[in-house]
Amino acid sequence: MRAIAPSVDPQTRNALVYVDLPEKAAQVVSAGMFARGEFRLGQSSALTLPQSAVLLREGFAYVFRVDNDKVTQVKIDTARRNGERIEISGLDAQAQVVASGGGFLADGDTVRIVPDKTAGGSSP
Repeated sequence: MRAIAPSVDPQTRNALVYVDLPEKAAQVVSAGMFARGEFRLGQSSALTLPQSAVLLREGFAYVFRVDNDKVTQVKIDTARRNGERIEISGLDAQAQVVASGGGFLADGDTVRIVPDKTAGGSSP
């Protein structure tokens, strides 16, 4: 990619991008032709949680970690979002967290873990 326009049209989500094509392309491509492409950006592994598990309080993001049927409010950092999932850091990947309803909990509350009806697993 050689250059990208400084803005994206908010309605169409289109942007102007200039790319350098290989010499072989000059034989089949001519001025005024239309092309569509996609850019494959780097990928990385990330720990994500459903949006419903993340609470915003006093300008910070928190989750409720479950240990022995008691919850502990843990401050986390959030990053990218993809649909209903949020990338987080500051929490062990093996930790059990409250999946929804955290807004009704306080640090130290007792909870009961129930089966997750949507995924067949378990979540608090």
